[in-house]
Amino acid sequence: MNQLFYKMDAFNFVPIKRTPWGGAKISALKKKYFPENNEKIPQNIGESWEVSTDEQFPSFVYLKNNEKVTLKSLLQNNAQAILGKNTSSKYGAHSPLLLKWLNANDLLSVQLHPNNGNSLLKSNECGKPESWLVLDTDEAGFVYLGFQENLTKEQIVQYLLNDEPEKCLYRYEPKVLDYISVPAGCVHAVGTGVFVAEPQYVLPEKSGKTWRISDWRRLYDDNGMKSSKGIPRELHVEESLQAIDWSLPRGKKLEEKLVQNMQSNKPFYGDENNPFALQVFCEKGKFQYDPLIKDTFSVVTVWAGEVILKCDSDTLIMHGGESALVSSEARQVTIQLTQYGNDKSCAAFFAFNDEVF
Repeated sequence: MNQLFYKMDAFNFVPIKRTPWGGAKISALKKKYFPENNEKIPQNIGESWEVSTDEQFPSFVYLKNNEKVTLKSLLQNNAQAILGKNTSSKYGAHSPLLLKWLNANDLLSVQLHPNNGNSLLKSNECGKPESWLVLDTDEAGFVYLGFQENLTKEQIVQYLLNDEPEKCLYRYEPKVLDYISVPAGCVHAVGTGVFVAEPQYVLPEKSGKTWRISDWRRLYDDNGMKSSKGIPRELHVEESLQAIDWSLPRGKKLEEKLVQNMQSNKPFYGDENNPFALQVFCEKGKFQYDPLIKDTFSVVTVWAGEVILKCDSDTLIMHGGESALVSSEARQVTIQLTQYGNDKSCAAFFAFNDEVF
């Protein structure tokens, strides 16, 4: 039987030392759906790498014979069939779409991702456009996206040089299922209480580059935890200033350009600001998923309820806290969303649109 769905191991967490701002939402969700694995799940998790061929945090895949292998090793033997002919010829045994879950109980650093062609990137680095699908948010949850209106470029630069980003960044309070594009050159930061699925673009054998403009004047000890006696994290202010896309609009106009709310089943195919196509299903019943981008793979992530995928003779049962890769050979996927206790089922399909990138 031809396998079309590849479920990932659900416990690929970045150590809290690297994400001291990590919140409790990912942990609570994973523990709810995996009570037998509570010992594997830390109390606070900043990032869960759901689908990854990264060397540091690789995803493990479950095969039909219950064998568990890394996603990269699976692709080394099956890249064309799973990723698609064009994707595999360009990226080899590598998924250019890295999917993370991210949740913070403290402000993330103010960041910027450069374009691929930036001359300051090292040979093992690449640009890293990303987007955020908001899965949950506290009432006071917020993100920073670009700059406020009515400030000059000179004023903004001075605030950034003075490490006073709060005086120039635009604050946006997202709603559940907001899809927020974060193109290269756009200054941003995820705030407290926001839980997102975050697709990112990363080239083979390279690390997606993040330049940190501000870390809110925080100090950290040797274990990566905040301490008044610690040292600050490295900043990249000068690099960031030359990589900012000053042509982007600001304030409300930028919000209108980069934020859309994803009504259930409404597909987004990607645009010049966001190469990550998306379709969300959050209604009980049976639906059909036609690949957002033809002849390439998709990634599906489930954060509530139970979701059953069927295509040809292959079936995959998923529940909250799980993600999977859908082969390029899966032409039409039937999706059954069922109630799981009191939880309404919710799933999102992502695909990378190379043509708009």
